[in-house]
Amino acid sequence: MKGIEGKFLRTILRVFALLSAISVAGVAFDSRALAGPALLGEEPIVIKPTAREPATIAIPTFDVVAAAGQERFNEIVYNDLAMTGYFQRCSNQGFVEETHQSDAKRGNVDFAEWKRLGAMFLLKGSCQVSDDKLVATCYLYYVPTGKRILGEQFFSTADKPRVLAHYISDRIFWYVTGNDGVANTKILYVSLTDTARRNSEVWCMDADGAGAFQVTNENSLVATPCWGSNGTEVYYTSWKNYNPDLYGIYLKGGSAWTISYSAGLNVSPAWSQARKKIAMTLSKDGNSEIYTVDRDGKNLKRVTFDRPIDASPSWSPSGDDIAFTSDQAGTGSPQVYMMDADGGSKRRISFVGSTYCDSAAWSPKGDKIAFVARQNGRFDIYVAEIDGSNPKRLTSGEGNNEDPSWSPNGLMLAFASDRSGSSQIYVVNSDGSNVRQITRRGQNTAPAWSPFLYGTPKR
Repeated sequence: MKGIEGKFLRTILRVFALLSAISVAGVAFDSRALAGPALLGEEPIVIKPTAREPATIAIPTFDVVAAAGQERFNEIVYNDLAMTGYFQRCSNQGFVEETHQSDAKRGNVDFAEWKRLGAMFLLKGSCQVSDDKLVATCYLYYVPTGKRILGEQFFSTADKPRVLAHYISDRIFWYVTGNDGVANTKILYVSLTDTARRNSEVWCMDADGAGAFQVTNENSLVATPCWGSNGTEVYYTSWKNYNPDLYGIYLKGGSAWTISYSAGLNVSPAWSQARKKIAMTLSKDGNSEIYTVDRDGKNLKRVTFDRPIDASPSWSPSGDDIAFTSDQAGTGSPQVYMMDADGGSKRRISFVGSTYCDSAAWSPKGDKIAFVARQNGRFDIYVAEIDGSNPKRLTSGEGNNEDPSWSPNGLMLAFASDRSGSSQIYVVNSDGSNVRQITRRGQNTAPAWSPFLYGTPKR
């Protein structure tokens, strides 16, 4: 029991520009506002590249008309698609640009030449500003057959080129793989802001690590942020009143409100959109237990009644079950367990030969559990079926890897690692491939990947 308490306390103690509303012609920003009518020649195709066998895509620099600052539009799309692991860029961008210019002079696409460059897909596009709106026209081709599989116009306000580029990336990802893309999602994390005082704040960034902004202004230690109701709220723990209390704040701004301020721990919130409830860890009765509560702090209900410590809850997508950390056996060997939402039917689900498993994260599809296990003195990320079978180790031999959080499409995870010498945020595909570092400054922990914030592109 003492072991889990030490790790649990270590975890929680490690630890504007607010997101403005985006609109198109006065309409709230979402997928419908972005996508214009399909252009002639659209022919969807799904070829199912994988993270192990990525498809090569060529993206020449977008033709720019009176749209200063959009010259790197293609680079944003490139990076978004590469982050998924399902795409890789053509090896020589210089040849890509030369071939694109040759196409323009000739007035048609030389697919044989693009094939010689190794491209399976080709994206050509243009950007222009019209009436303070950014208009991007995109054509996606399947090079082996020369077929155009996407022809579409996309719109956003002129000051949001990254958002528009992310949306185009997600559109391409959907058309090629049949899966929702996550380029337009965000990741919360805790960043150490004052090394002398050990103060930290909750920050938020795009899924590629760009566009970071500070969410909280606590001037204190904060920990364990999670996304709240409809992806518009953030719940987190702060020590600003000299006790680890639980607070909520709107991502778009405003004052924080108190959710739970019981004596002792009020930590590790997890929001269930299905139940409209927060699961969290409280120690007000002398032992860490799992409770549920409304987002306004009402209707507090104790879920676990165990002598060992229970901590770190994670809801199933349906809201019917909760995964959590506990030393049910009382041996000082914490493991990951699952229980019904009312606390019944507890069963162990971590079986990887480790005496220390923690930090369960339920996949958005409800079919997998990610968790952390200690092996040979270091922490690594595992993914298993929800009954604990078929565990797969995603990280190995590179520092401590903790705090897994699923992307909303269930294809990637964000996690914190000290492999570079400081704690930073990384993303990895759910099969362990394509590890990418997305923060580089300071000390950053506790990533929490957002749900889909603006809807998802559909055919």
